Amino acid sequence: MKKLLKSLYILLICTYFACPAFADFKEHFDLGQQYLSNYQYSAAITEFKSALRINYLDNSARIGLINSYLARGTYYANTDKDYQKAADDYRSALFYLVYYPNANQVKNSSQAIVMTSSNLNKCLNEINFDTSAQNRFATAKQLRAEGNFSAAGYEFNQSLADKNLIKESFQQTGDIMKLLGNDSKAAEYYRKAVAVAPSDIDLRLAYAKILDRLNQEDLAVEEYNYILSKTTDNKEVLYSLERIYKRKLEESPNDAAVTANLGAIMQKAGNFDEALRYYSKAEYLDPSNVNTRINVGTLYQQKGDYKTAITAYDSVLIIYPDNVQANLYKAQSLQALGEDKKAFDLYKKVISLDPQNEIAQNAMIDAVKNTMTTAQFIDYIKKNNPENAANILYSYALDLHKQNKLADSIAIYNEVIKLTPNNPEIYVNLAIAQGQNKNYDSALATLNSANTKFPNNNEISNAIKSINSQSTDEKLDRAAEFYNNKDYQNAINEYLKIQPATSDTMLGIASAYQNLNNTDQAITYYKKALDLAPTNSDIAYYIAALYADKNDITNAKDYAQKAISINKNNKQAQELLDSLNAQLASQELDQAISLFDSEKYTESLAILNKILTSEPNDSYALYYRGMIYDTQKKYAQAISDYKKALASNPELTIINYLIGVDYDMLEQYKNAVSYYKTFSNSYKENDDYLKYAQTRLGELKQYDK
Repeated sequence: MKKLLKSLYILLICTYFACPAFADFKEHFDLGQQYLSNYQYSAAITEFKSALRINYLDNSARIGLINSYLARGTYYANTDKDYQKAADDYRSALFYLVYYPNANQVKNSSQAIVMTSSNLNKCLNEINFDTSAQNRFATAKQLRAEGNFSAAGYEFNQSLADKNLIKESFQQTGDIMKLLGNDSKAAEYYRKAVAVAPSDIDLRLAYAKILDRLNQEDLAVEEYNYILSKTTDNKEVLYSLERIYKRKLEESPNDAAVTANLGAIMQKAGNFDEALRYYSKAEYLDPSNVNTRINVGTLYQQKGDYKTAITAYDSVLIIYPDNVQANLYKAQSLQALGEDKKAFDLYKKVISLDPQNEIAQNAMIDAVKNTMTTAQFIDYIKKNNPENAANILYSYALDLHKQNKLADSIAIYNEVIKLTPNNPEIYVNLAIAQGQNKNYDSALATLNSANTKFPNNNEISNAIKSINSQSTDEKLDRAAEFYNNKDYQNAINEYLKIQPATSDTMLGIASAYQNLNNTDQAITYYKKALDLAPTNSDIAYYIAALYADKNDITNAKDYAQKAISINKNNKQAQELLDSLNAQLASQELDQAISLFDSEKYTESLAILNKILTSEPNDSYALYYRGMIYDTQKKYAQAISDYKKALASNPELTIINYLIGVDYDMLEQYKNAVSYYKTFSNSYKENDDYLKYAQTRLGELKQYDK
């Protein structure tokens, strides 16, 4: 660094302090001071931290720890130039300056906070530290994993700039305070975290435990009760509540409310006999408290003793006939006993007393569901629950949908859309049900209508794609079934229904036409498939093969070459092309021979030259071109072609005779003798060719040396 960091003691280390409750505190504190005065900073930090764990409220130990971190951090920065370690120590010092103590202590350290923050920032600049909230949070987690809790606590508080990190940063700081023994600060940070994420059960449990440990029983009970309302049978919470209320009962043994609450806790824990004992005592202490009698009723209801439960509820209803809870629980007990009519009447009474009572509303709805048709149910809900009809019907439609009762769910979805036409989710669920019911046209109509209303809704767009895919799959399956049953015309009809057309559907149609021996139509649809999949070498081969079957060599050759140009490793296409080339060459050779036989040498020569351009070693083409050269007295050229033909096809022994004659004409008698002899030795027919060769051999005897 360009500038030395300032070493600062924020306060003089106290020489006097009140005697701590634990004997070991003084030993650790004195050692911490001794190590600090001897510049043994790491040892001093260890001792002051041990002292604080014994008495987290001791300000002298906190100041000693801060001074030790500041001194070591300055040493790391100025002497070792280890700015990373220095930064961690300054972070720890700031944690104990800003976050660990109470507000007055923070206020008294304002100058030290400013100077320590300045030193930390210089170190962070030296190591090019990324000060974004996300990186500070990641750094905090790493520091905590390394056991550097105080430095981690500082960085967690620097990540609060990102609203997505606030809850976890507060929670992590609370965890660190708890680890360091500062329960009051842990409770403060857990409370802040709960304010951000009130539905986090694990977080609220941690907060409740700290409150419990701090003997803030009423606040702890509030948290425990919230957790119980959101969970079932949480043994840890029930045990904590039991412990708290038993302690309260020891302090106030005649408190009816505490006694009744302890009974409710026992009931929640399933300890019914103990719960009844406490309820009985609570009722004895306060006979006018109807809640205790209702609790007794719920206990018997929970045990399945519905008649006894009803007796308990009736004891309340005699005095308070409009008590909502007693009426509701009695209705539930009657329903459990199968007395649906009486239960239904009581549910109606509950709703008249409490129109928003969801339990009674749902119970009545469940009752009429089982006795009404879908249309009757819709009418009933619209008449009796007009304000909430859409929500009730939609919820029922979803339940029916889950049960795969598609026709009923579709009917109710349609009714809900009439009531709330601006909810895109309902359209999507209706379309899904219609699709599952194989009514794809209706599903797409529903979604297209929704898309007009909500053009930018991704769920609708995705549903359209999904229904189209399902519809296509259905038609493909049907087409495949027809095809496998050899009902090719119906297979073609099903493939044609699929829009937009795909290469697969066109291939299916082409294959079906091929099986119907309709080659022209097969070629037409293979070409359409190739247009949709231009890089598919196999399709081009199929077209070539069909043209070959039609003996349309030119088109067959074009498509075979196209297949190979797409995929040079298409062996079938290459073999077909070779066959086509051979077939074409054979046809051309036949034409050339025919022209030769008709003494149309010029036309024959043109075709032979064309053949030999693509197939330079075609023995018959060479043979006939050689004979045309003979007619033109181009003996040397004839000899050249004859020799190539003979090399390609040694069985053409007559060529030896022709070469011998041409050498004879060129007066190259020695060569002529050689070929005459070869011809005479290999030729099997006793005809004029053999006689002439033998005659010339006799006449040219002098050249046979």
